[in-house]
Amino acid sequence: MKAFIKTFILHGLVAAGFGPLILVSIYYGYQLAGKITSPSISELNGNIISALLLAFIAGGISAIFKVEKLPLGIATLIDAIVLYVDYLFFYLINDWIEKQPIPLLIFTVIFIIGYLIIWAIIYKQVKRQVQKINQKL
Repeated sequence: MKAFIKTFILHGLVAAGFGPLILVSIYYGYQLAGKITSPSISELNGNIISALLLAFIAGGISAIFKVEKLPLGIATLIDAIVLYVDYLFFYLINDWIEKQPIPLLIFTVIFIIGYLIIWAIIYKQVKRQVQKINQKL
């Protein structure tokens, strides 16, 4: 458990730096598109803190794959659920998506598709690495 917490914090801190950077990129894109002029200081601070916490949790939960007693399927399910709840929570409290069934359904579908695409890419990379190692043996 100590190793999990240590890895969670380490991965979370690394990812946390990217959260506000991504937020700045989104704000800049909105500004260029004329969708946003300037948020209030309070809104901006809240969004920065939210982006930081969102990224910390999203980066940290990858530590679940370091827990040796968990089967890969269970670890993946825990990872997916934590990420979904993490993103949904921060998107809702910051009004980044509307609190209505259709936007929530669209968010959920996009999340699932994105998660599956990322997992497919990772799976193929790991499979190639394992094949290369096996060939060397």
